[in-house]
Parts: sequence; C-alpha cells; structure tokens
Amino acid sequence: SRPSSLESTPLPNAMAVDPHLEAKAAEKCEVVQHMIRRIERAVNNNEEEDRQWLRNMIDPNDACLSTLLKILVEPEYGGFLGLRCVFLRAVQLILKIAVAMVKGPHASDASVGLWCLVHLVGDELTCTVLPVVVHTAEHDQCEPLAACNALMMLAELGPEALAAHLAPRLIDLFVRLPDRADELVEVALRFHAHGGDQRLELLDAAISRPGGSLLCEVLLQVVNRADVKRRLRALKVLTGCLSRPGSERLLYTNDVRVLVEILLRELPNHADKEQAFICYADCLKALASRCEEARKHRRSDVLQVLHDLQEDEHGTPIIQDQCAALYAAMTAAK
Repeated sequence: SRPSSLESTPLPNAMAVDPHLEAKAAEKCEVVQHMIRRIERAVNNNEEEDRQWLRNMIDPNDACLSTLLKILVEPEYGGFLGLRCVFLRAVQLILKIAVAMVKGPHASDASVGLWCLVHLVGDELTCTVLPVVVHTAEHDQCEPLAACNALMMLAELGPEALAAHLAPRLIDLFVRLPDRADELVEVALRFHAHGGDQRLELLDAAISRPGGSLLCEVLLQVVNRADVKRRLRALKVLTGCLSRPGSERLLYTNDVRVLVEILLRELPNHADKEQAFICYADCLKALASRCEEARKHRRSDVLQVLHDLQEDEHGTPIIQDQCAALYAAMTAAK
C-alpha cells in the first residue's frame, strides 16, 4: 500500500532514521510543495503581480534557490526520497523561470540554464550540487521518480550538465514511469537538440532499449498535436531513430499507419515552407525504407500527393527534387 507520507519516507534499505529528522524532512517537503503550487499558479495566471513575485524569486539576493540546493546536498537528508523529488522539482521550475526571463546574448546560449544557476547561487554551490543531481539521475533503478526530476533539472541547465551517458537512463524511465512520459519527452527533445554525443546516445538507446518504442509513441503525439516548433523537433527525433539500422520494429503497426496519415496531411501543408517540408519528407523517406506497412498504407494517395507536389509550378526546385526522389523510392519499393 502507498505510504501515508511519501515526503517522510526514507529510501529503500535505508537505516533507521531519527524521528525528529523525519519530521523535519516532512515539514520541509510540505513548505516546498506549497511553493511549487504557488509557482505553478503564478505562471498560469501571468498577472503583473505574479510576474513580479517570480522575478523576486530569481533575484540573486533572494536565498530561496540557494537554500533549496543546500538542503538537497545535505547528507542528513540524503535518505529521504520524497524530499529529494520535491526539491528537485522546485529547483527545475525556478531554473525554467530564470531561463525564460533572460534577455540579451545569453538567451540563445544552449547552456543559459547553467549560466543562470551560477549567476544565482555562485560557482561553489553549483559545483557541489551538480554531481549530486547527476548521481541521482544515474540511479533510476531504485529511485525512478527522483531520477526523472533530476533529468528534468539537468535538461534546464543545458548540454554541459545533461551528459550523453544519461540517455539510456532517460529511455528506461519511459517504462518505469509511463505517467511522466509527457515530461520525459521534453528531456529527449533537449538531448537531440544538443547534437553530438547526446544525440547519438539518445538514438542508440531508443533503438536498443524497450523504452524506445514508448518514446516514439509520445513523439508521434507531439508531431500530431503540438505547436509547429515542437512538431518539427519531435519529427527530427523520429527520423533520426528510423534512419538507424534495427529500427524496423520500433513503431507499432498502427503507429506506422498514423505517422503515414500525418505525413500525407502535412507534406502539402508545408509545400511553401522549404525547411519544414524537408523535415517531413526525410521522415517519410526513413519510414518507408524501414517499414513495409508504410510503403503499403494509402500507397496510391501518397504517390498522388508526391506527384502533384512535383508537378506544382509554384514549388521550389528543392521541394520538387525531394518529391521526385521520394516518388521514385516508393514506386521502386516492393
């Protein structure tokens, strides 16, 4: 049965703890949970009073963030799973707000989150905290909730913190924590966007681990329903996965059909947006090369759309060439 107070529950196999310390941990969790709810309300309301309160929270003179981090790394609280989960979530939210409020040259830096953390709490505390958070992310077998929140915090910090070797842990969490899939997919998008080893490790893990199929299920939902920017980011991850050997069984048969339907809809919708069109065309190319069902499902409709786009006098040469190559590949495929 579920413990009556997760906040005061020690980690599995932990030694007996002082009841007074357990009570303190529960009290601190309650305070921080209240703060989290207030942050979420302020973000949703977005009134001037809310924005000012959030700005005060990310003022370097405000001790809130540094206090959270000092307690997070305090050894005496290391055995309290609930405290760690709640504090990591609070820190992640504060960093997300800080990043959103950055203006100027730092705003476009992939490591702007890490810059914010150093700016708000200093180098020394940052260097103390990061190994603790990375260690938490690495040990998802016994602490999946804490690992999830740790990965979300590291994702806010950027590529220097979200290390490539953590990608398999992320993919495994799709199996351990299916109810957190919408949050985990955001971390996956960050991994892929960072490129380099982070991207390679993510794609390798997606192909080789059971959570990869679950990741692709969620990516499919993002491609189908999210805003344009996130759709394209998710599409690139799907394409990257499908372009790798061994991806033939990554998508369930029905998901293959759904993706074909989406691509059939979106290709003509983006015929006047070259870069976006190429993203959709690359995905169809990868999908058709790996999955027989993709070559069969609504085949005549797909070929007709590609033919029409190729012959469209308003289309750019690049789009026409893409369509010609896709049409040739689809008709040659058996």
